[in-house]
Amino acid sequence: MIDRIQNSGCAIIDGDKLLLLWKIKRNHYEFPGGKVEPGESLEQAALRETKEELGCDVELIRYLCFKDFTVEGRHFRSHKFLAKIAQGQTPRVNEPTKFSHLFWLPMKEYKSYSVAPNVKEFCEDYIEGKLVL
Repeated sequence: MIDRIQNSGCAIIDGDKLLLLWKIKRNHYEFPGGKVEPGESLEQAALRETKEELGCDVELIRYLCFKDFTVEGRHFRSHKFLAKIAQGQTPRVNEPTKFSHLFWLPMKEYKSYSVAPNVKEFCEDYIEGKLVL
């Protein structure tokens, strides 16, 4: 059995665009989110990590999916919640040492951009109609 690091984050969608952050260290776009801390639920981790990275509150709508992937020999299970930005709040890069900018990725054009493996799979599932949003 593979020991996986549990991550949780948010898929924030406006029309057919997905809100992502440019991760400086990895040179790609990724979901807001991060590692689930001990004693923390997937929902709590998604809310906390998204607020830390986007500097605003979000409202979770529902659990969407998880994707398993490996980076530099480390195995991850990345959980995603469909979420929306809380009314009256504006997302921004809140951790400028980790992320350079926000981007609304047109999901049907994901192949034109450098995206994390789980973003690629998410966009493919969206295009193929496997995700109910």
